[in-house]
Amino acid sequence: MQRARDIIGLPVIELKRGKEVGYVHDLLFNERMELAGLLLVEKNFLRKGKYVPAEAICAIGADCVTITERAMVLFSSLPSNWICVQTGKAHMQNRMFITDTGEQLGFVEDVYFSAETGRIVGYELSNGILSDIMDGRKMIRSAPNIKMGEDTVIVSPGE
Repeated sequence: MQRARDIIGLPVIELKRGKEVGYVHDLLFNERMELAGLLLVEKNFLRKGKYVPAEAICAIGADCVTITERAMVLFSSLPSNWICVQTGKAHMQNRMFITDTGEQLGFVEDVYFSAETGRIVGYELSNGILSDIMDGRKMIRSAPNIKMGEDTVIVSPGE
């Protein structure tokens, strides 16, 4: 299980030439909440909008992400149903996490995903810095009854 926050900022290295091609700016997930790719900030450039599709990723390690070659880095608009962790119009971080009965569970602080399958396996929730210090953060496991809404994440505990 890996945290999105641990991957954001890592260098991306192409194995073909051993060259650094950029840094992970954000993680991209598709509508099935599976890792679809990594949004990059290129080395020596401030341009955004380039991404590495998940199938081009060789490994996500503790110190860097490896890809086969730079040609795998794409520059195109992302599908509208993809969602980022921290950036973009539709992102997960700081979204309110509620139950369908109207109880607020917290705000999404981080996302956990399986390195093997790429699927989101959990959400780290915060209720503010004071609550985080006194009670710690909550971890909600991903389940089919979790729906990513436009402004909130909704869980139906009764299902």
